[in-house]
Amino acid sequence: MSEFLIHIDKKRVTQHTIFWMCWIFGFTFIQSFGFGMHDYMAWLVYYLVTLPLFMAHTYLIAYWLVPAYFFRPRYELFGLWIIVLLIIASVFEMVISNEVVWALVKPENKQPGNYLGWQNILINGLGNEYVIIVFLSVKVVRFWNSKMGEKTDLLNRKLSTEIELLKIQSYPRFLLNVADKLEDLAKNHSSQTPEMIIRLSNLMNSMISDDRSDKILLQKEVDLIKGYIDIQLMSLPADYDVNFQISGELNGIRIPPFLFFQLVEEGFMILDESEKKTDYSMLIRTEPQHLLFSMTIWNDGLLSKQFNTVVIENCLKYLDYFYPGNHKVMSNFEINFVEVSIEINI
Repeated sequence: MSEFLIHIDKKRVTQHTIFWMCWIFGFTFIQSFGFGMHDYMAWLVYYLVTLPLFMAHTYLIAYWLVPAYFFRPRYELFGLWIIVLLIIASVFEMVISNEVVWALVKPENKQPGNYLGWQNILINGLGNEYVIIVFLSVKVVRFWNSKMGEKTDLLNRKLSTEIELLKIQSYPRFLLNVADKLEDLAKNHSSQTPEMIIRLSNLMNSMISDDRSDKILLQKEVDLIKGYIDIQLMSLPADYDVNFQISGELNGIRIPPFLFFQLVEEGFMILDESEKKTDYSMLIRTEPQHLLFSMTIWNDGLLSKQFNTVVIENCLKYLDYFYPGNHKVMSNFEINFVEVSIEINI
């Protein structure tokens, strides 16, 4: 913890040092622009000598006056202290610059006579308040950026939690769906029941082995989908046409687990178990820096169930978390037709 605090302190010291260095050299250049090196050196000496005064004045307002009176709010006392500090800082700055800096390096800048009049003090003080404005403006911008960063971090944590919950929810949903198929086969004393149990066991082992991964190889997702399709085909009518095509190179590409699997699963859930011809096509195609998934379901009659749009919303959460701004989802739902496609720039 102490090391962390030391790191933060060093960072703040560096930031403040950069600010004051920019202030010194920046205003030295502005004040001496168009003049010779003598004027440049004179203004540089002025800003270096008066630096402790400006720093003390700035930090008193920024770290004591604003929190203690402006944020309370105690505006009357805040305004009073602003005037008091302005006068004190202005008097010290005029004395130091007139009696020390200009007397030594640029006598022509000295103010003659009684220069500590109220009018001169107020005008000089107001003229020097620009450093307060610049400093507080920088702090406001940094504070805003910090809060925006915290907000983004909270949103990412929330989305990350939702993603983990979606992963956990995939298992019971998947098990219930396949269990219904297995129960139907068992009730009908189908000879395929033992084989389905074996396939289901293998698929479960594959799913569990990757439950802690943020991303898995695309080839692994394809294998899971193929295994699930094989299980579904064991209980579907013979006139169902299920087609899964793979195009492109899968090696080296990693995606969130069950990103496409949940869509494929939902597709099987809405298939109309009737004598009407049904076509279910899925495609995964990879190109350099691009990944496409698409699925279409078409039925001669009417689909018995509507596609659950919550599944699309879940996919969008995955995509927003892992591929922010680099994905596109399109969908089309009709009474006898379903089309979903996902494009990802990887």
